[in-house]
Amino acid sequence: MSTTLLTGSEAAAYGAKLAKIEVIAYYPITPAFPAMERVSKFIQDGELKANFVRVESDHSALAATLGASLAGARAFTVTNSQGLLYMTEVCYHTAGLRQPVVMACANRALSAPHSRFPEQGDAVSQGANGWIQLFCENNQEVLDNTIQAFKIAETVKLPVLVNYEGYVQSHTLEEVVIPDQEKVNAFLPLVRFKTLDVENPQGVNTVTSPDFYMDYKFRQNEAMNEAVKVIGEVAETYGQEFGRNWSGLIETYKMDGAEHALVCMGSMVSEARLAVDELRSQGKKVGLVKVRAWRPFPVEALRASLKKVNKVTVFDKNIVYGMGGALGTEVRGALYGQASLNVNSYIVGLGGRKFGLNEIKQVIELSEKTVKQDVISEWFGL
Repeated sequence: MSTTLLTGSEAAAYGAKLAKIEVIAYYPITPAFPAMERVSKFIQDGELKANFVRVESDHSALAATLGASLAGARAFTVTNSQGLLYMTEVCYHTAGLRQPVVMACANRALSAPHSRFPEQGDAVSQGANGWIQLFCENNQEVLDNTIQAFKIAETVKLPVLVNYEGYVQSHTLEEVVIPDQEKVNAFLPLVRFKTLDVENPQGVNTVTSPDFYMDYKFRQNEAMNEAVKVIGEVAETYGQEFGRNWSGLIETYKMDGAEHALVCMGSMVSEARLAVDELRSQGKKVGLVKVRAWRPFPVEALRASLKKVNKVTVFDKNIVYGMGGALGTEVRGALYGQASLNVNSYIVGLGGRKFGLNEIKQVIELSEKTVKQDVISEWFGL
């Protein structure tokens, strides 16, 4: 075990290295490219034995990664923003074929207008594609979630997307503890799921009749439901082995006695913690719920954690046009029918718009004064 300064993208690369990936395919895209630069250096320096596939597009990157997984290799790639959208077709193939691919995503705003800056809209756009999605609070969690993602994927046989924000995390240095390779090997032994075999040729993804398609999708959804339990089990086992338990689907912070709960995911969680600390010191009964797993969505966990509060304030670094923030919308859905609960949702930080500690406190103050929002989500910071 060692501690060093790593960016979020470097942390993702170290997580992939420790997972002993065997095939990576990649097409350069900002701001995700430093992860692949570091992985390629691991290969060049002989620290990682893996095949690096250079491709002509993000679509091809995931297609090659999927092919490697179908052949039984532990496969990995990285992308973000328009690259992830270009992969969308293959994302559905990968999930539908039940392949345990892991992909890191350095979340970046979507065009148009063109932006290089962070938000979570790219990941949210893929909320129906069948991938498990984890969001990372800091660079340590990027590394740890990448390792855990392979364990989760190979247990339920579904792909996993590990999200961390562009620049805010991808290019910012933080202290990160790198686990010993031997301990990771014990936690994550190589398990092969070989679908393609030259000795036993077979068709993959052939045309399916109505007699089978719906049943297949039922099984795929059952695997996502199974992930609700598996994500928590993997986090707990990882915590026992490495001393860092990131909780399962959600993590609660100072929710004992809380009357007002903040709900968010990604990098803004850290500053929301600071806001909670400050407000608690002033005698205000505020707590925090961190959403770690966006898919599967933690309906029951949220209902349990928020059942005793009077007000919920949700921060969304995304926009679903005509609906509002995706997290706020789904929190409302999860809490539907829960008595006397006021849920306020705020769209914040799109395209890298400043949203730090001061802005969080401003939104909390605004929410405290709001009895019930007239719209699904308020826009903050315009």
